[in-house]
Amino acid sequence: MNKPILVVMAAGMGSRYGGSKQMDAVGQNGEAIIDYSIYDAIKAGFRKVIIITKKEIESKFKELVGNRISKHIDVNYAYQELDNLPEGYNVPEGRVKPWGTCQAVLSAKDLIDAPFAVINADDYYGPDAFKKMYDFLSNCHDTDKYNYAMVGYILGNTLTENGHVARGICTVDENGYLQDVTERTRIEKTEDGAKFTEDDGNTWTKLSINSIVSMNLWGFSQSFLEEAKKRFPGFLDTALKSNPLKGEYFLPGIVNDLLDEGKACIKVLKSSDKWYGVTYQADKQVVVNAILEKHKNGQYKTPLWGESIKLTEALNAYNFDGIVTDTYAFGEGHINDTFCVCVRKENKEISRYILQRINSNVFKEPIKLMENIVNVTNYLKNNIIKNGGDYKRETLNVVKTKDNKDYFIDPEGQTWRVFYFIDDIFCLQSVEKSEHFYESAKSFGRFMKQLSDFPVETLHETIPRFHDTPNRLENLKIAIIEDRVGRVKLVKNEIEFALLREKDCSYLMDKLAKGELPLRVTHNDTKLNNILIDKRTEKGICVVDLDTIMPGLCANDFGDSIRFGATTAAEDEPDTSRMHFDIELFEIYLKGYLEE
Repeated sequence: MNKPILVVMAAGMGSRYGGSKQMDAVGQNGEAIIDYSIYDAIKAGFRKVIIITKKEIESKFKELVGNRISKHIDVNYAYQELDNLPEGYNVPEGRVKPWGTCQAVLSAKDLIDAPFAVINADDYYGPDAFKKMYDFLSNCHDTDKYNYAMVGYILGNTLTENGHVARGICTVDENGYLQDVTERTRIEKTEDGAKFTEDDGNTWTKLSINSIVSMNLWGFSQSFLEEAKKRFPGFLDTALKSNPLKGEYFLPGIVNDLLDEGKACIKVLKSSDKWYGVTYQADKQVVVNAILEKHKNGQYKTPLWGESIKLTEALNAYNFDGIVTDTYAFGEGHINDTFCVCVRKENKEISRYILQRINSNVFKEPIKLMENIVNVTNYLKNNIIKNGGDYKRETLNVVKTKDNKDYFIDPEGQTWRVFYFIDDIFCLQSVEKSEHFYESAKSFGRFMKQLSDFPVETLHETIPRFHDTPNRLENLKIAIIEDRVGRVKLVKNEIEFALLREKDCSYLMDKLAKGELPLRVTHNDTKLNNILIDKRTEKGICVVDLDTIMPGLCANDFGDSIRFGATTAAEDEPDTSRMHFDIELFEIYLKGYLEE
């Protein structure tokens, strides 16, 4: 399955106060709301975006936004044209208004080759929404019903002080699936909550401020495109008679039809983030103030897409033997800050490097961590050369600073390091083909074998007692007693399950203490996404993410690979009914691991 795509509807104009809201600057350095949406989407994992716009504003859009974001994500353009209609239908005389959000999405149909999210360009959704949607789409598979998703917001987090708004009030079942959306066209904020009217204010009904509402951040499989295409003529048959100049083919309408017909289930991904939009002109300053606060608290860099002072200092610590032409956020990791550095050499070729700032909140002693990495990669390099391999592709290689160190410490005490970039590879976040899982097994097995004679006693423990399972259980017991946020009552069955297996928790540690299991160099994060796979051969070639290399037990590394790769859902999937163990994948991994 291809990676999820973000589709941005940017063809509309602000109907409340005029002007192109999508391009209004809300950041201190000219960033528009769409900049923040794209930034959050990249952090969540999205690597391709389709901008739906109009040809007449495309050049302006690129000038103000598109060219900037294209340095950080693959940007494609689709065009919502008024005459893009099914065969046999014509634009009625006098119509200038586009045909709505569903037609907008259909205009990008030929570019969409994966599950996709849809957003409005002029709405701020927050990072939590994009992360939850990306994770859902990464495991999105239609079964007997279409499996779609919608991000649901708390009503109180979406209201404006400057007038009334329309919202889709959602009814959600006990399993978190959407049952119904009721459109309330005039909702206003009150001192103690919210209220709505359906008769121009003659009567008002109180509305819970905690109601879940849709703000039109949807996630679909490609099946939605076929349904939308199939239903478009039927919409036109009705609209051309009843409302030929203003009738619109709305995306939520198709969703409701599919729900009513029992053809789809919609998972509601609840977000606690505050949603911002510019419904009224006065709302813009509210958004500007909110964005400024997010920069101040460190959620966003200043400027958003530019180099920070710290990043510049880190870059200046290295001699890249060329001119740095671009630096941008890279990868899908969530612990360290990772950047790709592009350098133009004298021969005009572009070389790339990976620059990382080590997260000192997780790794308390980054210098010891770097000692582990340098010692292990140097050992691997010598073994690879001895066996006739290509050490530049088969292991990470640390780049020295200008003063010949393996890391750089900035004035604030943050530790940075640089690796040579390995080209022509890909990395997977989930098992797409069993052959790839087999290759990851061979890679980790080979990694363990290559380091079998490494002096394990020289390694530092970068995360103390990381796999000390009896200690982990004791910490769990303390957490249960303290119950700091009142969640024990919600997970009583899970707690009972763990405590009933207390004797099993110390099995491996007891074997180690008795000398029955050897202490080895272990990776301690042996997930599929820590293997680089060669694009040409589709063979696993390099083990990455070496921050947790420590003395440990092979069994823990093996088990971690199985936990991540031989299951049918993401490791943080909240719906346990989707989580199953795949014995065939287990056997494939075991075969590859033992072959090495």
